[in-house]
Amino acid sequence: MMLYYSLKRAALVMITNLLNKLSMRCSSIRYGKNFYSCGRILFRNYAGKGGIEIGDWVGINSCGLANPVGGEGRTLIQTGKRGKIKIGNHVGISNSAIFCVDSIIIEDGACIGAGAKIYDTDFHSVVPEYRLEGNTNVPTAPVYIGKKAFIGSCVIILKGVSIGDESVVGAGSVVTRNIPPREIWAGNPARFIKKLYKND
Repeated sequence: MMLYYSLKRAALVMITNLLNKLSMRCSSIRYGKNFYSCGRILFRNYAGKGGIEIGDWVGINSCGLANPVGGEGRTLIQTGKRGKIKIGNHVGISNSAIFCVDSIIIEDGACIGAGAKIYDTDFHSVVPEYRLEGNTNVPTAPVYIGKKAFIGSCVIILKGVSIGDESVVGAGSVVTRNIPPREIWAGNPARFIKKLYKND
């Protein structure tokens, strides 16, 4: 059984890695060396050239076989016309959604857990008149995820949030405010749990 699973995964990696690279080239997405993927990634780069940049040694899972923890969800990476997504080196992403209207930066070594969602926009205004009249005045603000940060499964990161280097966000959390470096946060809304290192 394990051999069958391993062979199936290896075949999926080989095929979808080629297809994802072709999709990125056709979508004017820059990616670095040793890009790895398992499962078809949904890329939507409405910003065009420079809208999405992916560093070296980045691994992205995008199906249930690649990472069962994320269910059958695919990874979505999408920019609006003026959005910019920058993913650093040695970043891992599983079955997640990254939707950018303004700016989303994921620094080197960050890990984005299965089913996580990162949004730099509210998508809709909270004011009914704005929603009903063309959905205007929608709040947006950049999102920043620091080096070696760990974002747990099914975490939702909302607009304007900065997560410090090496910080950890517990599974299922909703992040609505900035998290300093080397801290563990969890909950809805996410709150401080403890320092990552005792000496900090």
